[in-house]
Amino acid sequence: MLNWFSGIRLAWCGNTVFRGMVAFSILGIVFALVARIGVLKVTLLLAIALVGFGMEIANSSIETLCDIVHPGKSEKVKAVKDAFSAVPIFTYTAYVVSWLILVAPPLWRMIVR
Repeated sequence: MLNWFSGIRLAWCGNTVFRGMVAFSILGIVFALVARIGVLKVTLLLAIALVGFGMEIANSSIETLCDIVHPGKSEKVKAVKDAFSAVPIFTYTAYVVSWLILVAPPLWRMIVR
């Protein structure tokens, strides 16, 4: 099996946040397709979502590595984990803001009609 696929499988099986973000992103892209916002905008949303998935996988990897290197409680390890956990949050925030700008107005116009 390919190494990158093992990483995705590990994130999918061991990280409920990752599964939730995948479901949330797919739902957002489905709504974008329903709103007919255009291929370029849907591609932008997909790209942001994929970057978010990558950041979540990287965050899980950093946390696992920290636990292996220093299994006990450590303020330094906690600081590293906390700092890196912000990365996926920023990416998902970019996804939500982009969705609100690109998808929400046309979707709202469709619903109001």
